[in-house]
Amino acid sequence: MSLSAHPARRTAWSLALVSCLAVGASACTGEPSQSGEQVSGSPGPAPSVSTPAQVLGSPTPTASPASPTPSADPEAEEAAATSPILGDRWTQSASSQEPVRDPDGDGLVFHAMRVAEHEGFYRVVLEFAGTGQPGWDLSWSDQPVEQGRGLPLDVQGIAFLDLRITGTTMPVMEGQPEQYYSGPPSLTVGPINVVEDGTFEDQTHVVIGMDDVRDFQIGTLEDPARVVIDVKK
Repeated sequence: MSLSAHPARRTAWSLALVSCLAVGASACTGEPSQSGEQVSGSPGPAPSVSTPAQVLGSPTPTASPASPTPSADPEAEEAAATSPILGDRWTQSASSQEPVRDPDGDGLVFHAMRVAEHEGFYRVVLEFAGTGQPGWDLSWSDQPVEQGRGLPLDVQGIAFLDLRITGTTMPVMEGQPEQYYSGPPSLTVGPINVVEDGTFEDQTHVVIGMDDVRDFQIGTLEDPARVVIDVKK
């Protein structure tokens, strides 16, 4: 993915890569669908084994690190889960969850972003390549800004869920640049506009713009590692 296509990401990555050269690459590793779905992502390894989705909804995570073996078809798995993945835990409150890191892995790389519409809600899926389980820091923002430069981020809507996925890594290790997300920076479904702002250090920044403050749910799926946000209609 060309760094020149995203000035904020280029600046952030340039700063971080200088740091990596000074202290070693390891310092940069942070310790679905119906018709009309938009799907974007980078090509990944050939899928092999399908693993049932794991649902994490409690504030205290109990999951073990995600398996490196990808699902046979994560999009089909998401489409089959036509009800909200977390059951009935709608909220408008900010939340956070710690990542589960794999000490033997190179970290999680932002790999794909998908949006879809279901009966009663919209679904946003952020997929990551690698091992471990992502965490998040989520809050409402009056004006989301870019990582690094701090300039206003162009997101449609009047209410914004500002989501920082933690436990991720910039694509600096061998093979990671090819896995990193190369789709469009903005996807829209109904009144929901999802904009990705790249990865800086151990955070991948995504903002979900809406036409109004809406109830939502957030949780994770495994094999491959994904963060799922369902937004109520």
